[in-house]
Order: sequence, then structure tokens, then C-alpha cells
Amino acid sequence: MTASPRRPGLAFLLLGVGGFAGAHRFYLGSYLGGAAQLGLLLYGFSGLPGARLALLPLLPWLLFDIYWVHLRTRQPASALALAGARRRGPQGHAEGKDYDLAALADVNRLQASFVAAAEAQDWARAVAVAEQIVAGARRIFKGPHLNLAMSLCMLGQACHQLKAYDKARASLEECLAIGRRIGMPAEDMDIARNALALTRTAIAERKAQGAETDGEAVLLNLLEDKETRYRDALVQGDLPRAERLCAEAVATSRQLCGGPGKSVVFHLSSHAELCRRLQWNDKAEVAANEALAMAGELGLDDSWRRGPTNTLALLHAAAGRADEAEALYKKTIAMALAEARGGSSDGVVRAFNNLAFLYAESGQNDKAELCYARALVHLDKLREAGGDERGDAELHSHMLNNFASLLMARRDFDGARPLYDRSLAIQQASCRGISTAAANAHNDLGLMAQDDGDLRQALMHFKRTLLLNQICTPDHFSNIESAQRNIDSVSMVLAAVARAARMEPST
Repeated sequence: MTASPRRPGLAFLLLGVGGFAGAHRFYLGSYLGGAAQLGLLLYGFSGLPGARLALLPLLPWLLFDIYWVHLRTRQPASALALAGARRRGPQGHAEGKDYDLAALADVNRLQASFVAAAEAQDWARAVAVAEQIVAGARRIFKGPHLNLAMSLCMLGQACHQLKAYDKARASLEECLAIGRRIGMPAEDMDIARNALALTRTAIAERKAQGAETDGEAVLLNLLEDKETRYRDALVQGDLPRAERLCAEAVATSRQLCGGPGKSVVFHLSSHAELCRRLQWNDKAEVAANEALAMAGELGLDDSWRRGPTNTLALLHAAAGRADEAEALYKKTIAMALAEARGGSSDGVVRAFNNLAFLYAESGQNDKAELCYARALVHLDKLREAGGDERGDAELHSHMLNNFASLLMARRDFDGARPLYDRSLAIQQASCRGISTAAANAHNDLGLMAQDDGDLRQALMHFKRTLLLNQICTPDHFSNIESAQRNIDSVSMVLAAVARAARMEPST
């Protein structure tokens, strides 16, 4: 059965109006079947003996033709070339050359599978089937042929859908080359040209994203997926899962770059920090050192070095190597200032905060206060530019809390309170005040209020601390118990004061 590019509506109309005369079959190219139906009709009305019996097969035949027309008109245009292979020669003209009919039948069966896969949008299967069709066409025709050109066009379009753009381009370019050689119909040439134009646009977009080949594009998409997933895990607080996905991202970026590369440096730096937070210090130090060495090998600027340098400083500080940590923190400050071009940024605030915290932990409070003051200056500059709203709210709050805690230890309550209030305002704008930073601020504000004798204010802060600890860190039982003890202590004092007030004689 041959395929046809004719319009289905007109074919069914001819079946209904002139079906007994075979009009639909002539229209769809089945000349033998049309002649047979017309012959039966003419013989049936000829008046010859037994002529009426010739009309009997016509009705069931026409009923079958309803399904036949449906099959005939639903085949893709490329099926016309495949089914017409028996009649067409290398130049697309009818000739008497014989082809392997069994191979042609196999190709026709494969084409039905291709159509089914394409309709199901199973493009991987569609490409596999199309490759078999092209291979069959090459074996059958052994040279340029309309059938081969249309099969290549079909393969190219399937590859485009699968985002195998290099293979799609090669198939479509070969299709057009064959088409120009054999004089392929203009309509089919336009289909191939449009598909090739779309493929070249997709290749240009792929190159703009940094992938030169289809293989690199697959790895790039995989890398983006890994990065998205480990960042989501980090937001959810699932550090082990984030570390595992980040390690996979490092491996994928190595495969993508084929050696040292910016992507490898970036993910190594992230992996080092995640390992540090998990207290896998040896693993974190190895990753950070490799990131720094690779950044030096690639000649990258300080913006690529600051992250792993800061991680190493934190590792040295945690190990009690204060001198090494201090030197690295000072490097991060210089890098952050250079990156901000002498201005202010979250990186600058973080660098000063880390060095100040190191000084405070080692008892060098004067140096710590100086560093916190410089961090506050940069934070003020960020606020003037809208940084409190757009910057790292958690960083800003923790820096303010650290500075306030240092002043509070010196009993400089007047200096500490505004810092805690500002920290709470930032958290309120960022997450409606539901955070561990807000809990710490409320706890210290409660302690200062208690020290000043403002017990009701202290009780309000301690209750807020308890609630936030229960929400944000329900597994930190010591914090919850401490907040509850503060509440109980202040409540007992308030109750005693209330009883004493009731026992006083009236005047």
C-alpha cells in the first residue's frame, strides 16, 4: 500500500460521492483498485448475465475503504518516498529498477514504529528507529535518492527534539545536499531548510551557555541539576545530602572541563565549606587547598580565592592555630576590599566579622571591638544603599549580635541594645523574626533588662527566646531549658514582688 500526501477531507468526500466509481482510489494514486471498482460498476449495469452479482462486492469494499483512506492519508510525507521506492530511481523519476522488496517492507514497518514513538514524544526511541530507517535506505538505494533524503530529514528532526543538535545538523545538511543533487521537491527542501535553521539557532544558544558539543551540553545540564539540588538541600539544612550532591557536582565539573576549570574551582570551594560545616576538617582542608592551587594555575583573580581562603582560616581557628587563622583572615579582608574596589560588600563585612570573632575568642577584646566597629561602618554604608534589605540578612544579624555581645560583656548596655534592636529589625524584615539570630538577641536583651531590674521586659524577651528556640532549634534542648529557667526565675521574682505588694499596709 502506498502513502499519499493528498488531503484527507477531499478523499473522504470522493469516497462518499463517487466511491462506487473508484474516484477516491484514483485521487489517492491506487489506480488499479480504482479501475477495478469502476469495472465492477460498469459490468453491474451492463445487463449481461450475472451482471447484478458484480455489484455485491462493491458495498463491503467501500466500507473497508473508509479505514483504507484513513491509513492512506495519515502517513507522514517521508513515507511517500519510502513507499514509492519501487517506482522511483536515483533521480526521482519512474524507472524499472528492482529493489529488495523485503528490505523495503522492513523499512515501512520501522516507519510505523517511528510515527508511534514521535506521537508519544519518545524521542530517544524515535531517533533509534530513524537511524535504522536511514541505514536501511542506504543499503537499498546505494546512492543519492529521494527516499534517503527524506529519511535523513526525519532523523534530523527527531535528533533536534532530543537536543542532539550536532547529529541533527549533520543529518539535515546531508539531506539538503542529496536534495539539491536529485532535484527534491521544493516543499520538502523547505522543510529540511527550516529544521536546519532551528538546529543552528539551538547550537548557537548552546555555545553561548559554554557547551561546544552535545556531550558537553548533557554534562552542563547535569551539573546545573546537581548544583540546584545541593543548594536546595543546604537551604533545608540537610548538610550530608548537600555535601554528597556537591561532591557529585565536583566530579561532573571535572569531566566537563577535562582538567582545571573555573567550574571545578567554584564547586571545590563550596565542597570545602560544606565539609567544614560537617566538621570533616581534613577533607575540607584538602578541597580548599586544591581550589586555591587550581585558581593559581588558571590565573584567576582574588574573587575566586576568597572563599577557600576563608574556609582555611576557619579551619585553623577551630584547630587552635590562631596565628595562621589571623594571617588568612587578613588576606580575606584584603581580597574582599579589592573585590569591592575599596567600597562595601557582604564579603567585607564577613571578613571583618570573622577576624573580630577570632580576636574575641582569644581574649583580644580591644582588637575585636576595632574590627567589629569597622564591620559596622561597612554595614552602615550597605544600609545607605539598601543593603539591609538586599544583603545577607543572616550575616548582618550575626555580626551585630557578636558586636553587641562583646559590649554586653563589658557591661556597655547602652551600646549593646541598639545593635540587638537593629539585628531584630533585620530579621523581622527577612523572615518575620523567626530565626536563631533573633532568639539570641532576645535572650541577651532579656538578660540586660533583668540586670536593670525591668523584670516584665525581661520576661517578655525570655518568652520570645523560648518560642523561637522551640521553632528553630527544637533538638537543642540546652537552649530551650536555659530559656525556660530564665522565665521561671523572673516569674518567681515577679510573683514574690506581687505578694509583697499585697501584704504592705495601706496608708
